[in-house]
Amino acid sequence: MNDLEDIVRPVKAELAVVKSNYAHQLRWQAEPIKGIGKYLSRTHGKFFRPMLVLLSAKMGDGAKMDKAISVGVAIELIHAASLIHDDIIDDAVLRRRQKTLNRKWGNAISVIAGDYLLARAFDIVSKIEEPEIMKVFSKTAARMCEGELAQLSNTYNFGMTEQEYLDIIKRKSAYLISDCCTAGAMLGGLSREKVDRLAAYGLYLGMAFQIIDDCLDLIGQEKSLGKSVWQDIDEGKLTLPIIFMLEGAGRRERAKIMDLITAGGKSSHRILKQRALTSGAVSRSRTIAFNYIRLAKKKLTESDGMLRKTFYDIADYVLERRN
Repeated sequence: MNDLEDIVRPVKAELAVVKSNYAHQLRWQAEPIKGIGKYLSRTHGKFFRPMLVLLSAKMGDGAKMDKAISVGVAIELIHAASLIHDDIIDDAVLRRRQKTLNRKWGNAISVIAGDYLLARAFDIVSKIEEPEIMKVFSKTAARMCEGELAQLSNTYNFGMTEQEYLDIIKRKSAYLISDCCTAGAMLGGLSREKVDRLAAYGLYLGMAFQIIDDCLDLIGQEKSLGKSVWQDIDEGKLTLPIIFMLEGAGRRERAKIMDLITAGGKSSHRILKQRALTSGAVSRSRTIAFNYIRLAKKKLTESDGMLRKTFYDIADYVLERRN
């Protein structure tokens, strides 16, 4: 598998500016947000979403690359805020190999910190004076909340269907990745047809990304992932491998799986992990992710030029990633 930094080399210089500006956004003076800012600077991710903004913008004439950089910073702030809120809801312990914000500062401060990041993000977007971009991300923020609420309302819903799960992850995760491509393409001055194709590419990519993430949460190792595993399942949030495992089980087996999920704990985790692998639930989930990646690649054409391969490689990276 290609290293992500090698894949996105075409926007290496611009990405460095995004990272620098993001760090600047976290240089807060007053306590406790000063300490929170330092913590967030240490625990940032791969900047995957800003990469998509920059690459999509690069497909155009590059006239608005400065604005694409600003949008990339805003996107990373929105993503960081969503992770903070997720960790509070899930009572997570570990995020990017560090104690979660809620474990260090408590839920109340963490909620406000997440809200503060969102406020900073929308302030950045408002200042680039691109009303259509603001509309895109205002809609996405609402969809993310809808997805989270739908997921919470389905906790321990053992009758949850594949389609219901896919609808939740589309709103909670995939639309944000799609809108990274949309915003970048719009700032790149691409045609409506190309904007729409990149938006669809991003949506399919986002669906695959979340499905793989849910597979890793079930079979991955906390040490290599750098975050708490089994968090969603222990909170009664059913993911695609679990849904497939329940669908394929007989009445007694299904009841046993439900009991294991409800009970939680390392012993239950070990049994569920083994059954997810032997039942084919994980491989079936990966096949669904593969199909989304195939759909994403179909949205790329020869007219996308040299960056077509970069978007192909990103799609392969999402499918093959291990953390």
